[in-house]
Amino acid sequence: MFDHRPSTDNHRPPAGFTLIEVIIGLTILAMITGTLFAIIKGAVTGAADIERVQRENDSVNRFIELCRLTFQTMPSTGTLTLKITDQTDPPMQELTISGTPHAFGFGTSPTSYKDTILGLRLDSTQSTGSTSTTTTASGTQTYNLSLSREDLIPKTDDQSVTSQNVNSVTAADEQGRYWMPLLPAVASLSWRFYKLQEDTWEEEWSSTKWPDLIEMNLTMEGRTQPIRSVFSVPVIALRAATGRSSSSSTSPSSSSTKPSSGGGGAPTGGGGPPSSSGGGSGR
Repeated sequence: MFDHRPSTDNHRPPAGFTLIEVIIGLTILAMITGTLFAIIKGAVTGAADIERVQRENDSVNRFIELCRLTFQTMPSTGTLTLKITDQTDPPMQELTISGTPHAFGFGTSPTSYKDTILGLRLDSTQSTGSTSTTTTASGTQTYNLSLSREDLIPKTDDQSVTSQNVNSVTAADEQGRYWMPLLPAVASLSWRFYKLQEDTWEEEWSSTKWPDLIEMNLTMEGRTQPIRSVFSVPVIALRAATGRSSSSSTSPSSSSTKPSSGGGGAPTGGGGPPSSSGGGSGR
């Protein structure tokens, strides 16, 4: 009498995503993931580059301050020699500082009377056959700004220099000199000495007189503009001694001694020859 058959409309299965919708969703998800990965990678790389440049700037500033301290406190016995070792562009040079015990004082002998030499040495972090060089992406060679001194490498008990690996950065060069790296990743380094009387900059210097100014142009790897620093040297002027200080020092003793009556003694006071420390002329 009554029809109890269930209606087919109430038992329809729920509708799902089509294949095209799933593909579009996965594509959008992949694009968002790739964008986030690129942003994170760029931020990490940028932070690493900033830290590397900051460390490099700190090392350069310390080297410049060490040069400034060395040049501005040179004793009167110090001499500077600048010579070209290789005619390149810019030329390879070596700066020799002599008679300056405190020049770049560190290591086992912070005070040394040996000559201190500053120059560029090829970076030997990569070896190619018998020649060890490192080149940048542009094909240019990189160097280590290094220091050489006879007592730089400690000696053994039998007075022989400690053996070094021939491919290491501290290996001896063709002249048997040992070098210690101060600044890595240097593209070029040039020195110039200024002569005020002739108003000229010299790339070589062998005079015993000091230059009026010292210019350094340092270019680091990956940089197009060099770092230019100009240093001054002290002006030493030796003046002749006067008798004013000697007369004032002897006046109390002479005034306390009374001459005898009718005495014909020699007068007291500063009548001696001038001090031997005078008479010099400044450089």
